[in-house]
This record gives sequence, C-alpha cells and structure tokens, in this order.
Amino acid sequence: MEKKLKNIYSTSGGRGDITYLLLHGLGATGDVWNGVRDQIEQNKTGRWVIPDMRGHGRSRWTKTYGLGEHSSDMAELVRDREKIIIIGHSMGGLIGLSLSTGWFGLNVVGLAVIGTIIKWSSNETERYSTLAKKPIRWFDNRDEACERYLKVSGLQGLVSVESSQTTSGIIEENGRFRLAADNAAGTIGGPWMNMLINIVDCPLVLAAGEFDPIVTVEHYLSFKREAVMIPGVGHNAHVEKPTAVMDLLKKI
Repeated sequence: MEKKLKNIYSTSGGRGDITYLLLHGLGATGDVWNGVRDQIEQNKTGRWVIPDMRGHGRSRWTKTYGLGEHSSDMAELVRDREKIIIIGHSMGGLIGLSLSTGWFGLNVVGLAVIGTIIKWSSNETERYSTLAKKPIRWFDNRDEACERYLKVSGLQGLVSVESSQTTSGIIEENGRFRLAADNAAGTIGGPWMNMLINIVDCPLVLAAGEFDPIVTVEHYLSFKREAVMIPGVGHNAHVEKPTAVMDLLKKI
C-alpha cells in the first residue's frame, strides 16, 4: 500500500525495487514532473513518488517551512522504500541534498540535482526573506492568475494556460484566484547550504541547463563532484527535455 501523509498531496506508481522521488522547485507543483514520470513508466525503470511539498499546490500551508521540515515530510513519504533515487529541481535539489546525508534514515542510492543554487549569497537569502513577507495577491480571473503562476514557477513559454500543470498551481476562492504556493515556502536556503554537499552519502550528479539564467555548471565545479551541462534547455530541464533528465541517472 502506498504511503500517504495527511498534509502532503502526492501521487505514485510504477513497479520495481528502485523508487524515484521527484522534488519540484519553489512555486511549482509535482505536475512539472509529468514528462519524467512518463519516461519512468515507459522504460519500466522503477516506482515513482511525486509530492506537492508543503505550502505548494494541493498540499497544506503551514506556519513554518524550514529545510528540516520539508525534508522530514519527504522522508516520511518514502520511509518504507528499499532503494531511493532522488531527482530534485531548484529548491527540490536542496531538499534532496538534505535527504541524502543519512540524517533521515533513508537508503538513498543516488541523487541528481538540477538547477539548484548551492552557494547562497547574503543577497539571495535576503531576497527570499523579502518574498516571504509579501501578502497574498488576488486575481479577478483565472487567466491572469495562470499567467502569474507560469511566470513565478519559470514555466512561461513551456506550459500552456490550459495545461493541468498550470491548473494545479492556482486556487479559486469566492470567485477570485490566487497562486497555490505560499510565498514563505522557499525560505530554506542560506550561506551554509554548500556544507550539505560534503555530507551527501551517495552518488551525486549536479546539472544545469545550457541556458539556465539562475545557475551554471561553473557554479558546481568547485564542489569536485560530477557536473553536467544539459544542452539546449533553460532552468526547467525536466519540463523541456525529460529524456535528458533520465540520461543524467546513468551517471549516478
């Protein structure tokens, strides 16, 4: 029986001894992994678990969103799995690093981190702290809310307004619309994040899209780990080119 958590929305499926835990980035939902999920199913690679992390999508908002809290949620979701490979995008990559340290008692046998800033400057920390304090923004119609969601999640130009990936990112209340993600949900990083990479206790590959405006392969080189540039894509390689993400796993 697949494990479900009360406050965390998740989907799961597939067959096999290996479980892929797919972790989305800030402001997005688990639906961004649909293409990678389909690759896992088609290739009969293993099982998969795709959550909306706390404060995102169909999962509940909470009072706090620390790295430990996000990580604990995800650990409980896959606690009973024998072998776990984590693929984390952007914020999801930070949580993947945390889960792969051994602190949470999981048997993580591989980790792929995509488009994740690991060396955080004080300016970046301040920027996310400022975002967390912003009030909820309401929209009078669905299309406006969808366009805002696509911009915030980095999916603009990749996903249509009518897509289910877009629908999961907004909520309607009393005839008005807002983004499903809590502005405070991304306050998990800091200048100390780069220390996590030295504690990771499994094979690790760090990847960035060729045209990613947020992080580059050069950002990863100082960590002396496998670093890969994914050709022809931007920040959302898992949406733009799911097959390339599956190819990353061959390097683990």
